Amino acid sequence: MGFMKCVNATWEERNLGVKTIEVSLEKKDASLSDEDICGQIEDFRNNCQAKYVVVKTDTKYPRISQLLQKNKYLLIESQIGLKLTREDAKEKYELYKDVFPGISYSRVDNSQLEYVMSEINKGIFTTDRIALDPFFGVNTANKRYALWVQDEVRRGADIFFSCYNNYPIGFFLGKDLGNGNIKGLLGGIFVGENTRNYGGLYLFSSIKCFLDGTGKVDRTMVSSNNVPILQLHLMFGRKVTNISNVFIRHFE
Repeated sequence: MGFMKCVNATWEERNLGVKTIEVSLEKKDASLSDEDICGQIEDFRNNCQAKYVVVKTDTKYPRISQLLQKNKYLLIESQIGLKLTREDAKEKYELYKDVFPGISYSRVDNSQLEYVMSEINKGIFTTDRIALDPFFGVNTANKRYALWVQDEVRRGADIFFSCYNNYPIGFFLGKDLGNGNIKGLLGGIFVGENTRNYGGLYLFSSIKCFLDGTGKVDRTMVSSNNVPILQLHLMFGRKVTNISNVFIRHFE
């Protein structure tokens, strides 16, 4: 019997107020029996005394998705993997640069990080699995994201303001993984600006930032619950690379 990737997500107890485990079912796990899959998840949950379980699996493995649903796991979202090459970014930048005048970005310094966190806590994020889960809700989701941003910056991630006419309308967070690979971690439009159709402006500023750097490929994930942002990413040249289903279950 092989061993699945199971993580005791201790940071989520701070973020969500509940012991959490995260399980990733990969290609090597597709050959495991139903009993092995369920047994390993349950054993790890018991060892960690977890009350909230998150399981992710690629849509290429429908048997696993069906098994999880039979065992009372709820499909809460799909995560869509996207990549943007430098060549595609250049093409789209040239195509849209006259459509989005006045767009720029600026690095968030340590004294401004608290401002970004306070803006997130106003309720930027409303479509992810935490915000849509009645056990948690929008306030908890945004508290979680604010703390995550703080953690990632401390670990060396880069954070920038998206600016329109030199005024910050949102932010984006990313990490240089080396060898030309950039990982887009998170981004959003500030609450006071999110009714002004600034989605395109915010994403365009992140493309400008990518092109000003030396990265060759920028990869990110988008929730299936946020179709407008997905459409904008595709408009700006990103390609879908994979889709993973995310299942959750709460335990008493």
